[in-house]
Amino acid sequence: MPDAVFRRDGDHFIPTRLAASAWGESVLHGGPPCGLLARAIEHAAPAPGLHLARLTVDLFRAVPLASLEVRTEAVRTGRRIVAIRASILAEGVEVARAHGVLLRPTASDAAVDDPPPPGPDGIETLTLSRRPPSEPLPPGMPPGFHAFVETRWLSAPGDDRPGAWFRMPWPLVEGEETTPTQRAASLADFGNALAGSAGEGGRPSGGAPTAGMINTDVTLYMSRPPRGEWLCLRLDQLSTHDGLGFVAIEQFDADGRFGHSVQARLANPRRTDDNA
Repeated sequence: MPDAVFRRDGDHFIPTRLAASAWGESVLHGGPPCGLLARAIEHAAPAPGLHLARLTVDLFRAVPLASLEVRTEAVRTGRRIVAIRASILAEGVEVARAHGVLLRPTASDAAVDDPPPPGPDGIETLTLSRRPPSEPLPPGMPPGFHAFVETRWLSAPGDDRPGAWFRMPWPLVEGEETTPTQRAASLADFGNALAGSAGEGGRPSGGAPTAGMINTDVTLYMSRPPRGEWLCLRLDQLSTHDGLGFVAIEQFDADGRFGHSVQARLANPRRTDDNA
């Protein structure tokens, strides 16, 4: 088992099999590129103390399991508001792009955090597909990020509003400490999987199953950096019409809600795996 999602090779990043997708071992799950782009934006921040309040990642091409280059560009640099664009390139071709807005916090006594759901202590650690980690993968499912991230489910299969605690038990980049923002960005892509596991009450009008849909982006809003290694995602809203839709996800840590994420979704008839 590799000990990190990416390894450095000079200015390039080499994905390990921990980064792979359920859609195939030669392409990456959406989470690792989101984390890598968040890392690039954090590193490009012009001054300390800025908080990544919004991260939007466009996943408009499959990111290959190959050497990747990351580039950043400052869009706006101010004292309180900074905007940075970041891109992932494979063999010179842009495969994913992010836009980050960093804001400078100000001292305030006001703090509003919805309380967290139960857990993660005392909940059995499983995988995204609800298997014990020691069990082999289902036939036809390649190993990857979806299979190795530790999952503690808050909901039973088919619940209307599924939720789970997630933990990435290895660093994003070998030899580096994964920041809270990088961790949140890497795990935010699991919102689409939660949407695919929703029961009848969590489905859009008409009751059509939502499995077999891919997400084309991730937008994550954070009022503060998350705390701790375990982060909880819980379905907030789901809408689908004519093979298009979106899912909105509440984001929690052990201290309460710190963020909210939204993903656009597109029906993919090539596969109907709830956990893709």
